[in-house]
Amino acid sequence: MTGLHLSRVSPLQNVAVQGRFGSPRGAPGVSFSVRHPMSILTVIARAGQGAATANALKGYTAQWAGPDQYFVLAEGRAEGVLYADVKAALAGIASVSDQSHGRVILRISGPKARNVLAKGTPVDLHPDVFPVGKSALTQMAHVGVHLTRVGEDVFDLSVFRGFSESFWEWITSQAEEFGYQVG
Repeated sequence: MTGLHLSRVSPLQNVAVQGRFGSPRGAPGVSFSVRHPMSILTVIARAGQGAATANALKGYTAQWAGPDQYFVLAEGRAEGVLYADVKAALAGIASVSDQSHGRVILRISGPKARNVLAKGTPVDLHPDVFPVGKSALTQMAHVGVHLTRVGEDVFDLSVFRGFSESFWEWITSQAEEFGYQVG
Protein backbone atom coordinates (compact mmCIF):
# COMPACT_ATOMS: atom_id res chain seq x y z
CA MET A 1 0.00 0.00 0.00
CA THR A 2 1.61 3.23 -1.14
CA GLY A 3 1.45 6.35 1.00
CA LEU A 4 0.63 4.55 4.25
CA HIS A 5 1.78 6.65 7.17
CA LEU A 6 1.71 5.31 10.69
CA SER A 7 1.49 7.80 13.49
CA ARG A 8 2.27 7.30 17.14
CA VAL A 9 -0.76 7.74 19.35
CA SER A 10 -0.06 8.53 22.98
CA PRO A 11 -1.78 6.13 25.37
CA LEU A 12 -2.26 9.16 27.63
CA GLN A 13 -3.97 11.40 25.08
CA ASN A 14 -7.31 11.13 26.91
CA VAL A 15 -5.83 10.78 30.41
CA ALA A 16 -3.27 13.59 30.71
CA VAL A 17 -5.92 16.32 30.62
CA GLN A 18 -4.52 19.85 30.63
CA GLY A 19 -5.31 22.03 33.62
CA ARG A 20 -4.58 22.78 37.26
CA PHE A 21 -5.23 20.05 39.86
CA GLY A 22 -4.66 19.26 43.52
CA SER A 23 -4.02 21.90 46.16
CA PRO A 24 -5.38 25.26 45.02
CA ARG A 25 -3.00 27.23 47.29
CA GLY A 26 -0.31 29.25 45.53
CA ALA A 27 1.53 28.31 42.39
CA PRO A 28 1.58 24.63 41.44
CA GLY A 29 4.50 22.77 42.99
CA VAL A 30 4.97 20.60 39.90
CA SER A 31 4.10 20.49 36.23
CA PHE A 32 3.60 17.38 34.14
CA SER A 33 3.79 16.88 30.40
CA VAL A 34 3.91 13.93 28.07
CA ARG A 35 6.87 14.08 25.69
CA HIS A 36 5.15 12.91 22.56
CA PRO A 37 5.90 11.93 19.87
CA MET A 38 9.39 10.73 20.69
CA SER A 39 11.76 8.45 18.85
CA ILE A 40 13.15 6.07 21.48
CA LEU A 41 15.80 3.42 20.85
CA THR A 42 17.43 0.85 23.10
CA VAL A 43 21.10 0.31 22.31
CA ILE A 44 23.12 -2.57 23.77
CA ALA A 45 26.84 -2.79 23.03
CA ARG A 46 28.16 -6.13 21.84
CA ALA A 47 30.82 -7.91 23.91
CA GLY A 48 33.97 -5.81 24.13
CA GLN A 49 32.38 -2.91 22.23
CA GLY A 50 31.26 -0.71 25.15
CA ALA A 51 33.77 2.11 24.56
CA ALA A 52 33.25 2.04 20.78
CA THR A 53 29.47 2.19 21.27
CA ALA A 54 29.69 5.12 23.71
CA ASN A 55 31.99 6.95 21.31
CA ALA A 56 29.69 6.34 18.32
CA LEU A 57 26.72 7.76 20.26
CA LYS A 58 28.37 11.17 20.67
CA GLY A 59 26.17 13.66 18.87
CA TYR A 60 22.98 11.79 19.83
CA THR A 61 20.91 12.29 22.97
CA ALA A 62 21.93 9.11 24.77
CA GLN A 63 20.98 8.24 28.34
CA TRP A 64 22.57 5.48 30.41
CA ALA A 65 20.26 2.47 30.79
CA GLY A 66 22.61 -0.13 32.31
CA PRO A 67 26.17 -1.34 31.72
CA ASP A 68 26.94 -0.71 28.04
CA GLN A 69 23.24 0.05 27.43
CA TYR A 70 21.59 3.32 26.42
CA PHE A 71 18.33 4.92 25.46
CA VAL A 72 18.75 7.18 22.45
CA LEU A 73 16.05 9.85 22.09
CA ALA A 74 14.96 12.41 19.53
CA GLU A 75 11.96 14.68 19.12
CA GLY A 76 10.49 15.68 15.78
CA ARG A 77 12.03 12.88 13.72
CA ALA A 78 9.98 11.05 11.11
CA GLU A 79 9.03 7.46 11.81
CA GLY A 80 12.06 5.15 11.64
CA VAL A 81 14.64 7.83 10.76
CA LEU A 82 16.48 7.80 14.11
CA TYR A 83 16.53 3.99 14.07
CA ALA A 84 18.06 3.89 10.59
CA ASP A 85 20.69 6.53 11.49
CA VAL A 86 21.75 4.90 14.75
CA LYS A 87 21.71 1.37 13.36
CA ALA A 88 24.05 2.46 10.56
CA ALA A 89 26.34 4.32 13.00
CA LEU A 90 26.57 1.26 15.28
CA ALA A 91 26.81 -1.48 12.61
CA GLY A 92 28.78 -4.40 13.99
CA ILE A 93 29.32 -2.94 17.47
CA ALA A 94 25.85 -2.73 19.05
CA SER A 95 22.29 -3.97 18.75
CA VAL A 96 19.55 -1.37 18.24
CA SER A 97 15.84 -1.77 18.97
CA ASP A 98 13.14 0.81 18.26
CA GLN A 99 11.02 1.40 21.36
CA SER A 100 9.12 4.45 20.07
CA HIS A 101 5.73 2.72 20.22
CA GLY A 102 6.51 0.77 23.39
CA ARG A 103 7.52 3.49 25.86
CA VAL A 104 6.08 6.75 27.15
CA ILE A 105 8.15 9.60 28.58
CA LEU A 106 6.61 11.81 31.25
CA ARG A 107 8.30 15.05 32.28
CA ILE A 108 7.90 16.35 35.81
CA SER A 109 9.26 19.76 36.69
CA GLY A 110 8.98 22.37 39.40
CA PRO A 111 10.20 23.10 42.93
CA LYS A 112 8.42 20.05 44.40
CA ALA A 113 9.37 17.54 41.67
CA ARG A 114 11.97 15.85 43.92
CA ASN A 115 9.42 15.60 46.74
CA VAL A 116 6.95 13.82 44.47
CA LEU A 117 9.57 11.43 43.10
CA ALA A 118 10.91 10.67 46.59
CA LYS A 119 7.51 9.20 47.47
CA GLY A 120 8.18 6.34 45.07
CA THR A 121 11.89 5.76 44.61
CA PRO A 122 14.84 5.01 46.90
CA VAL A 123 17.18 6.84 44.47
CA ASP A 124 18.91 9.77 46.18
CA LEU A 125 17.82 12.74 44.07
CA HIS A 126 19.92 15.37 45.86
CA PRO A 127 21.66 17.50 43.21
CA ASP A 128 25.12 16.60 44.57
CA VAL A 129 24.40 12.90 44.07
CA PHE A 130 22.06 12.98 41.06
CA PRO A 131 23.30 15.80 38.78
CA VAL A 132 21.74 16.93 35.51
CA GLY A 133 22.29 14.21 32.91
CA LYS A 134 22.34 11.30 35.39
CA SER A 135 19.96 8.36 34.88
CA ALA A 136 18.82 5.50 37.09
CA LEU A 137 16.70 2.41 36.66
CA THR A 138 14.19 2.18 39.50
CA GLN A 139 10.71 1.06 40.49
CA MET A 140 7.82 3.34 41.38
CA ALA A 141 4.34 2.02 42.18
CA HIS A 142 5.53 -1.45 41.09
CA VAL A 143 6.41 -0.10 37.63
CA GLY A 144 9.90 -0.11 36.14
CA VAL A 145 11.00 3.46 35.47
CA HIS A 146 14.00 4.91 33.67
CA LEU A 147 14.56 8.18 35.55
CA THR A 148 16.75 10.96 34.16
CA ARG A 149 17.45 14.41 35.56
CA VAL A 150 17.33 16.75 32.56
CA GLY A 151 17.35 20.15 34.28
CA GLU A 152 17.54 21.95 37.61
CA ASP A 153 14.13 20.73 38.81
CA VAL A 154 13.24 18.71 35.72
CA PHE A 155 13.08 14.92 35.39
CA ASP A 156 12.02 12.55 32.61
CA LEU A 157 10.41 9.24 33.51
CA SER A 158 10.24 6.56 30.83
CA VAL A 159 7.78 3.72 31.40
CA PHE A 160 6.43 0.90 29.28
CA ARG A 161 3.36 1.98 27.35
CA GLY A 162 1.13 -0.67 28.95
CA PHE A 163 1.84 0.72 32.43
CA SER A 164 1.63 4.41 31.53
CA GLU A 165 -2.00 5.02 32.49
CA SER A 166 -1.76 3.45 35.95
CA PHE A 167 1.60 5.15 36.50
CA TRP A 168 0.07 8.50 35.51
CA GLU A 169 -2.74 8.01 38.02
CA TRP A 170 -0.25 7.12 40.75
CA ILE A 171 2.21 9.98 40.15
CA THR A 172 -0.46 12.67 39.83
CA SER A 173 -2.05 11.51 43.09
CA GLN A 174 1.38 11.88 44.74
CA ALA A 175 1.51 15.50 43.48
CA GLU A 176 -1.94 16.57 44.71
CA GLU A 177 -0.71 18.00 48.03
CA PHE A 178 1.62 20.37 46.15
CA GLY A 179 -0.80 21.27 43.38
CA TYR A 180 0.12 20.39 39.83
CA GLN A 181 -0.30 21.69 36.31
CA VAL A 182 -0.66 19.48 33.24
CA GLY A 183 0.50 21.12 30.05
